[in-house]
Amino acid sequence: MIIKLAKVISCSSEHPSYPVSNLLQHHSNSSWRCAKPGEMLATVIFQLAEPSCITGLDIGNYRTCVIVVTASTSAEPDNWIPIVNHQFLTHDEAANGKFKDQVQIFTKKELNPETIKIKFDRVKVTCMQSANLKELFGLSFIVLKTEVTVDLGLDIFGRFKLKQPEDKNKSTVDDFKEKYLKMIGKKKTDYKGELLTKVKETGMNNFSKRQEDNREPMKRPLLEKLEAGKVEEVFESKNKDSNNSNSVNNSKCKDEKIANDITAKRTPFGDIIPPCAPKANKRDTKENENLKNVNSKKRSSICEESSLEENIIKKKKNCPQCQDAPENKICKDCGKLPEPKPIIRPEETTKKKAVESQKPKKLFSKLFEDVSFSLSGYVNPQRDEIRRKAFQMGAKYIADPNTTNKKCSHLICAFKNTPKYQQLKGHSKIVSHTFIEDCFNEKTRFPWRRYALDNTDRTGNESEEEISGSSSPPRTSNVFDVDTDSDSNY
Repeated sequence: MIIKLAKVISCSSEHPSYPVSNLLQHHSNSSWRCAKPGEMLATVIFQLAEPSCITGLDIGNYRTCVIVVTASTSAEPDNWIPIVNHQFLTHDEAANGKFKDQVQIFTKKELNPETIKIKFDRVKVTCMQSANLKELFGLSFIVLKTEVTVDLGLDIFGRFKLKQPEDKNKSTVDDFKEKYLKMIGKKKTDYKGELLTKVKETGMNNFSKRQEDNREPMKRPLLEKLEAGKVEEVFESKNKDSNNSNSVNNSKCKDEKIANDITAKRTPFGDIIPPCAPKANKRDTKENENLKNVNSKKRSSICEESSLEENIIKKKKNCPQCQDAPENKICKDCGKLPEPKPIIRPEETTKKKAVESQKPKKLFSKLFEDVSFSLSGYVNPQRDEIRRKAFQMGAKYIADPNTTNKKCSHLICAFKNTPKYQQLKGHSKIVSHTFIEDCFNEKTRFPWRRYALDNTDRTGNESEEEISGSSSPPRTSNVFDVDTDSDSNY
């Protein structure tokens, strides 16, 4: 609800064309401005139509930097309580003429909650602008707001309207509240605390029961017998267990029986003295020695037999006499016949010689005389090594081949899908570097299909024959004088 401004009590400065009375009608488009330029402060005091609480403000500024709104009551008219203090423009904006006629709305949340409860009679507005003394300043409008409270004379509790009793003295709202609070108070809300106390009590009871159960000492019959002085019973039981476990050896059984017959002795402090071992008979010692000798002889014979078998196997493998001895005679070292030697038939030797004689032969330096090659995908020093070996076999090197002028018969490629591979596919024989290395090492020119990169080329029929090369003097030309590719990866 808008608070009505009754009248203007006082004004420090007003322009004749823009008086303060324009602010009493908040809906008008006119404003209030100071009398002349050069003023830095202007104040206005309004009288409200009726005392009311200010819960909101709408302020329209006109070229003012800071606006301060205060209010007072009729009891203390000179005690001005601040309500709003807001800066609309900065000093630099006003000095440079960058004025913004803004409207600022102040709600109940933005005001002081203590001043909202006070009912004021007067309102004082102070406008300040000291940055630009050539301009007039003031207010466009000011609107004060308050909340409406309507008393319908109804008894309301929450969202429910209470039925008014016929007899006013019987029941009221306070009686209903008391009854309702008594009903709520009977309910138990602190159930968590009761559960915690019960859990603690049960835990302590269980712990105490366990302690009482564990107080009884464990039964130890051997210690009880020793404390009672029954040493013979303790050691007799131990000796009986040892006799049962070592019943295999007769000599040990005799010694233990003798030891059991002797009574245990004690020192003055109660310590037990071990009994002295009895002297063994000469016959027993001789029997034990004979048994040990027999067992040692058996073990040595078994070890000797195993070692002999291992030596015979080794001798069979590395026996020079078996290799040179005739097949029918038994070897003295191994004791067996030598292995039969493979029979070489004269027909097979003649066939091998015929095949070797049928192979065409060339000088090693002319094996690749009809080969022109290029490299792709190799880097030095491997690149120069392949070139050197191919030159020694008589091949020619082409640095930048093509399919028209500079054709090459072989492309030595490291992997598929290089630029040269795609350019010369179908025009040249594409092989790996092992083609050059195998031909150089074996001194024979093998068919290129064995070293083709593409699997389809490998499966085809070999149209070339193997050509064996003979030794020839090295070439005089320098291999590394020939130009290589500008980029080794092409």
